Amino acid sequence: MRFSNSLTYFVPKGFLDIYSWEFRKRRIFASVCLITALYAILFLPQCVYMNYYGAVEVITLFTVINLILPFLLKAGVPLAILVNVYILTMALAEFRIMYISGGVHHTATDPQILVVCALMGLFFLGYRWAFIWFFVATGIIVWFGIQEANGIPFEYDMDEEFILFQTIAASAGHLIIVFMIVNMFQREKNLAITKLNERNLLLELEKKRSDDLLLNILPEEVMEELKDTGKTSAKNYDLVTVLFADIKDFTIISESLTPEELVSGIDEYFETFDRILEKYDVEKIKTIGDAYVCVSGLPNFNDDNPCIMVEMALELANAVDELKDKRKNLGLVPFEVRFGLHSGPVVAGVVGVKKFAYDIWGDTV
Repeated sequence: MRFSNSLTYFVPKGFLDIYSWEFRKRRIFASVCLITALYAILFLPQCVYMNYYGAVEVITLFTVINLILPFLLKAGVPLAILVNVYILTMALAEFRIMYISGGVHHTATDPQILVVCALMGLFFLGYRWAFIWFFVATGIIVWFGIQEANGIPFEYDMDEEFILFQTIAASAGHLIIVFMIVNMFQREKNLAITKLNERNLLLELEKKRSDDLLLNILPEEVMEELKDTGKTSAKNYDLVTVLFADIKDFTIISESLTPEELVSGIDEYFETFDRILEKYDVEKIKTIGDAYVCVSGLPNFNDDNPCIMVEMALELANAVDELKDKRKNLGLVPFEVRFGLHSGPVVAGVVGVKKFAYDIWGDTV
């Protein structure tokens, strides 16, 4: 099991969305606690070897607290409380080690580790707590500096021969832990951005799918107006050409066919019409039973719409002839289709609020 996956164990059950920031924050906090504990444990043998027993006590207590915090998180203790406990524990541990190591000037530890207090406050609690802990950390260093400036001595609980080694080890260790904490947040940020981009892509695909569905019902111009304002206004068009098509003797034919055969036959013809309409940029208005209505010249006006519609009607007639031959060869009932054209003014718009439809009205219709 990967370490990052095992950290999920410490996230309370109430946080179900593994991609949410609240879930990731708790997983990161558990990771920080465990890494900090591991970092502290590595210094214990070294401190024992150097007879640095004052630090052993501090590091042991610090390690135990960091190992307990993830389990308190799992038990449901609020994250803000646990983060403040972590920061306070680190600040007190550093204060104590500096106190028994000669203060700021002579300490074998690295006071700059206190920057973790501000970083943890910033990452988990926000700017307000980050500034509070920043001033606490700064205050600790300043306090030691003032004491040393006034000649007040501090304890020195380490053999001098180990000071250089301990200083190098502590500084390197602190750099590593700060880097690991920042790196964890960077990884989580990149993961969040990746997931956000994936969700945005899904939203774009859903939006395109919705737009495509709307475009099957409404002209693009009307669809955009409806999306922007929630309603559409009717528009006058001075010259459009309307084409009507219906199946000759449809009532008689329908009596001789099963419902499935009837619908399949109509669909075959009207699907062919739809493909031809796209070629001529003609707007399909509606189908009613065996009737098919389309118009050229709206919503985008073109003054040669009568010519366009006549040319398209001829192609539709040829397509009908081909379909008749095809159906005869298959032993199916062929349909005779009649076409009618009329040019003139119309009013176009959307009616209704449920199952709305784009339609045209006027003497031309």
